Amino acid sequence: EFRRVLFRSAGTYDVVIDDSTRFGRPMPHILNVPNFTGVRIHSGNTSKDTEGCILLGASYAGKDFIGNSRSAFDVFFEKLKAAKTATIKIW
Repeated sequence: EFRRVLFRSAGTYDVVIDDSTRFGRPMPHILNVPNFTGVRIHSGNTSKDTEGCILLGASYAGKDFIGNSRSAFDVFFEKLKAAKTATIKIW
C-alpha cells in the first residue's frame, strides 16, 4: 500500500496538521495527492500499519520493517507543529 502512493503519486505536496477522524486527533495530512484522500504521516512498523500513508522510522530492519517509529514521528510532529505547514517531495 505504501508503495502505491510513492510510485503513482510522485510530486511535491503541502502538509498541514488537521483533525483525523481515523486517529481521533490532529495529525499531519498530505494534501492533494492524485486519486487519494486522507493520506497521513504517522507511526507504524510494517506495511500492515498503513493503507497508503507514509510511516516514519529511525531505523530500517529489512524488507518490511522500520524501527523507532513512534519516536521518529514525535520528533517530526513537534517540528511540523512549530512550522504550522510544510512541503514534502515524494519521488
